[in-house]
Amino acid sequence: MAGANTNVQITDLDFDTIKNNLKTFLKSQDTLKDYNYEGSALSVLLDLLAYNTQYNAYYLNMVANEMFLDSAIQRDSVVSLAKMLNYTPKSVTAPEATVTLTVNQVNDPSLTLVKYTPFLSEGIDGINYTFVTSESKTVSVVNNTATFSNITIKQGTPSGISYTVDSTQNPTYTFKIPEVNADTSTLSVVVQQSSTNTAIQTYTLSTDILNVDSESQVYFLQEGSGGYYEVYFGNGIIGKKLTDGNIVRLSYLTTSGTSSYGANSFVVMGSVGGYSNTVVTPVISSSTGSAKESITSIKFQAPKSFASQGRAVTKEDYITAIQQNNLGFTFDAVNVWGGQENDPPVYGQVFVCAKPNGGYTFTATQKQKLLDMVVKPISVMTVDPIFVDPDYSYIQITANVLYDPKKTTLSSGELAAAVKSAISSYSVQSLNTFNSTFSSVDFNNVIKNTDLSIISNEINIQVQKKFFPNLSTPTTYKLYYGTPLKRGMFQSGLNTSPSMTYRNQTNLSQTIPGIYIEEVPSSSGGIESISVINPGFSYQYAPTVTIKGDGTGATATAEINSNGTLKSITVTNAGIGYTSAIVVLTPQSNDTTGQQGAAVAIMEGRYGTLRTYYNDTNNVKTVLNNNVGSIDYNLGIVTLDALNPLTVDNALGQLTVSSTPTTTIISSTYNRIITVDPYDSNAIVVNVIAKT
Repeated sequence: MAGANTNVQITDLDFDTIKNNLKTFLKSQDTLKDYNYEGSALSVLLDLLAYNTQYNAYYLNMVANEMFLDSAIQRDSVVSLAKMLNYTPKSVTAPEATVTLTVNQVNDPSLTLVKYTPFLSEGIDGINYTFVTSESKTVSVVNNTATFSNITIKQGTPSGISYTVDSTQNPTYTFKIPEVNADTSTLSVVVQQSSTNTAIQTYTLSTDILNVDSESQVYFLQEGSGGYYEVYFGNGIIGKKLTDGNIVRLSYLTTSGTSSYGANSFVVMGSVGGYSNTVVTPVISSSTGSAKESITSIKFQAPKSFASQGRAVTKEDYITAIQQNNLGFTFDAVNVWGGQENDPPVYGQVFVCAKPNGGYTFTATQKQKLLDMVVKPISVMTVDPIFVDPDYSYIQITANVLYDPKKTTLSSGELAAAVKSAISSYSVQSLNTFNSTFSSVDFNNVIKNTDLSIISNEINIQVQKKFFPNLSTPTTYKLYYGTPLKRGMFQSGLNTSPSMTYRNQTNLSQTIPGIYIEEVPSSSGGIESISVINPGFSYQYAPTVTIKGDGTGATATAEINSNGTLKSITVTNAGIGYTSAIVVLTPQSNDTTGQQGAAVAIMEGRYGTLRTYYNDTNNVKTVLNNNVGSIDYNLGIVTLDALNPLTVDNALGQLTVSSTPTTTIISSTYNRIITVDPYDSNAIVVNVIAKT
């Protein structure tokens, strides 16, 4: 007769619990209740049963998990589920660089730079990468010189494969790209009629089946098993059907992805049209490439892509379409906002801003391509999309760190390097995108958590704008810092680096090197107005107004009402050099009753003036121009009027304009990005101080 417990408990499925539940069940049976389950062969049988049960449970659990996009962990499962949402994961994409190629000693009237002309990059981590031209280009030869301006080169090597169509062996007309690192954005698909008929037809990638009929020469793309991409064709209803004997030729670039980021020096491998006297001038360093889309990204993007359904109504629709472009463009960040949100509002427009992966801005050609081929086709007819560049505000950080050397094995240099690395990592993770916020509190915490030996720290920050001035034409620039700026005193105000060279206006044949721009310390340092905060009472005569502070020359007069109260105070001389001021009201000597009037000075602090200067041969500061621009401190806008240097004295020709913010919390909106420049060795300065 069976005991009270005749059921196996299945609430837990780990090995030990399963075995214990089996033993409990057997012990409940009258015939086996006294059996020795540990010291007999039955224990082995119970182990086998428990293992088998656990394996089956694990398998069934995995099968269940892999059936759903949010719980699947195998790439093939995630890709297959994404396919049901009409989503194709992005392949690895080749980084791009822009160069100008000059070919000398050319004896022909024109010269052609053929597609896939190879270039060799400088060493990146000890590796030289191959770049190739993405298209052919022909230019005229002038004075025996051919100049190919602003050509795009992609990192990778040309690859290809051909298949002969045989429906008996391949009834689905699916053809594998045999390179796991193939950049599908460079894929070219050509169908030759047969081995005896060399007529070819170029097929294009289908992105919208509504425009595809039975004769459309289109192909479809999917990621197959093992991460390899596959090309397949129509069935004669949706897309043109292939016939047996057709030859499918697939051409593409095989790339190393992001490993070639930053390459900025190239040489031509071989010759151009038979001419080997070549000079390659870099324009834009290698950037914008990406690794193959990750499982996490696929799970995030696939539902959003499905939700947009190929049209853009909300800003999320635009962002999804841009991120999922089939042009090979990849992004660190994308932001979209309606014209009605702009300041001032611009109705009937939508603004698009994108930061390329590993770069700063897209080229004009790339932006137009994104607009014409991605954004405009999905936009509502009455909406005009506008592409704007990111506007970068760079944070320069000086960190002073106090630490206890007894609590760390790191040297002072190693600790400084660790702090610098922590700041850089935090910047990449939390800044460097749209709608981010810089906070000194967060940075202080990052520094404090770097090592247990750190006792305290303080940071000083400056906000920097960087741009490339026009060296041929006087140009006015407005720099938007996105935060109010402090008025500078003496050497603490706005400044520029590196130095510039200007033409001597009194002797145009001479140049003046070592020119800088600075904030005029005393500019606008006067009293703008005086506000009455207490009118007082019983004044017989207007009181005398005295202004006390760290500046000089400010004067003002008071006016009273008929009832003996203060009416107003008028500034008659603003004075100069004030950073603080107190207004003192003194009744006149013959006024025995007036009292308790009070007023405050409003500093003339909104605008400041900029000037250019240099140090002469005796190292004496010499002003070149007393007014070359202005600062709106409240709005954080710096205006440089008719800036016209001959040179900017660094290799890039880039000018940096630095100022100090009034707040340690800075937020970005619209197209503005706050970041710490990873390519500036002076962007993070760490001073470590040992506790004594």
